[in-house]
Amino acid sequence: MKKLIVLGSFIALLLPLTSHAQSAGVFCWRLNPFSDILCFDVDSKGFVFELTGTQKPAAYEFPSHGAANLDRPSNRFHLGFTSHLSNGLLGEFFVSMNTESLNGTWTDIRGLSGNFTFLGIGPLSPVISGSQEGSYLSKIISQ
Repeated sequence: MKKLIVLGSFIALLLPLTSHAQSAGVFCWRLNPFSDILCFDVDSKGFVFELTGTQKPAAYEFPSHGAANLDRPSNRFHLGFTSHLSNGLLGEFFVSMNTESLNGTWTDIRGLSGNFTFLGIGPLSPVISGSQEGSYLSKIISQ
């Protein structure tokens, strides 16, 4: 019985540590050269960060989710995330970013790439930004 009480106490101590993520806040970036704005609620899960948010190419939003971690040898954050675009299309991205400026570069599975520009702590007020390239979705549909 004593072992059962000790085991129960140990599990009770661990549950708050394992079941709740600690939010680091909402952070927003622009997917240059496109007009898309990405905002993620970043939750710390220990050595990994969970990303849940949206990709906004214009007045509408697409759900996005992924993960990030710190690559200690290069002192860079590496992010991988997926955006669920319209018509069943997916945007799958990899980002490498500077740990101080939070700026970086992105690539996707189609071979597109660009700068991943940190816009600040979000959520941002509704913004429709222009770009000569238009939105990411319009680009991949035209390919």
